Amino acid sequence: MKGRTELAKRDDKTRLTLSMVTTAALEDEEYFHGFLPREDLTALLLENGDFLVRLSEPEPGEARQIVLSMMYDKGNPDIELKHIVIHTTEDGKCQVDKKKYLSVPEMIETHLRTGEPITNAPGTILRRPIIRQPWELSHDDITLVQKIGEGAFGEVHRGKLRLPTRKYVEVAIKIAKTDKMTKEKIKEMMKEARLMRNYNHPNIVKIYGVAVEHEPLMIIMEFITGGALDEYLRKNGKYVDLEEKLANMCAGASWGIEYLHYKNCIHRVIAARNCLYTNRRSVKISDFGLSRKGNTYQLTTAKKLPIRWLSPETLSSGLYTQKSDVYSFGIMVWEIFSNGSEPYEDMGNGEVQQRVLCGYRMEFPRSTPKEVADMILTRCWDANPDKRWNMYQVAREFEAYTNAKPPPETVVLIKRMKPIRLSKAAKKVYKNREKSDDFPLSLDDTIATVTGTAGAYTTKGKKSGRKQIGGGGGGGALQSDNQKKYKKMKPKQVVKKKHGSNSKRHSHRLSKNH
Repeated sequence: MKGRTELAKRDDKTRLTLSMVTTAALEDEEYFHGFLPREDLTALLLENGDFLVRLSEPEPGEARQIVLSMMYDKGNPDIELKHIVIHTTEDGKCQVDKKKYLSVPEMIETHLRTGEPITNAPGTILRRPIIRQPWELSHDDITLVQKIGEGAFGEVHRGKLRLPTRKYVEVAIKIAKTDKMTKEKIKEMMKEARLMRNYNHPNIVKIYGVAVEHEPLMIIMEFITGGALDEYLRKNGKYVDLEEKLANMCAGASWGIEYLHYKNCIHRVIAARNCLYTNRRSVKISDFGLSRKGNTYQLTTAKKLPIRWLSPETLSSGLYTQKSDVYSFGIMVWEIFSNGSEPYEDMGNGEVQQRVLCGYRMEFPRSTPKEVADMILTRCWDANPDKRWNMYQVAREFEAYTNAKPPPETVVLIKRMKPIRLSKAAKKVYKNREKSDDFPLSLDDTIATVTGTAGAYTTKGKKSGRKQIGGGGGGGALQSDNQKKYKKMKPKQVVKKKHGSNSKRHSHRLSKNH
């Protein structure tokens, strides 16, 4: 209840710690960041004297405390940040060291005015309060409308978010269970939100922010009118035509994953169940709870994993790279053309793992174009991750199959990552587009030589040395002129049309015999 502070048991020094903080006075202060975890502080506290006030991340059974976090000694890895616990005395005052104050705001105002250190350490001088960021939302601006789901983490509600413009938008709200609010749970939720707020792409679910000023913690995302892709396929798959599966589902998902890889993110759980399909026939990648920033991620502890979507290297060693996402994307393409069936549906998880490691790969349904099935089998499901294509190549190939036009965010990405070696079919499509103002990609630029491990794209142009051009993929899939001839299958015919990604685009005949 606002305006009330619940006191907990005394510690050894007869001070009181807080088990719950909901004081209206503190929440009204813009430098109060609620349950913001330590991992978010380095991006906010930039200079010595920068500070904010937050709540501690307690271990199970511990009481929450008010903490003042500040940049203390910039550049010193041992004590760069300082976290000062603010205690509460029996008479309700705040205390740091032996100094007492009527309230936290009064303490902050005093030390900003006098310039005196807030503790006995001489460097603890408060200089600049760091206010809440645009992605730190207020619970007061969130309205719950209807519960639409529930899981181990908590509930999902449809609701409304009041924007700074006073307009309301429909949103999906993840609400953490109050009894599950441990230190690790807070970190897990905030890690997902931290990743998602860096992404802006029409094929990725948008996040508006988090509400962390008090419990319950909330993640606020765009509300998708539609549902999970796997459910849509099971209900409607047999009525979905080839064009929609190729252009809207496969190409759309490839653009989203390609964007994530460019942003140096490994999704780790690419599957139809983790994609949403809107009423406007657009795929959006979702569920970033297991995603990781970086080129590689090594699983160190045994966890329950989606065996049927995992690459051979993940099954054998727990290693995740962007190339393991490519493998999982291939499984999702199989799901799309099998109308949402479970991969390896006649096998148990143990048999799936054993057979995949021995080289077994699923056959595609007969309705799958032969070129698509061959691409997934040879370019996405290769046992050697260095021989798999990266998502840049996969996305360009689906564009060539359908002549689907990528969204502007992908066009910008392509411009930044040029030059690149493409198949003849993809080159033909891009030659027809390079004169367009909204797609200024020139294939006359330097042909790239891509080398390295599964962790990074590197390119060597004729005018420059080797340089980094993106975060992910890489490896031996693209070859130099001195390597063996670059081979790639192509569609039989591509009809040149200008259109949006959700309109009818092609009349070419992709083979279905394999």
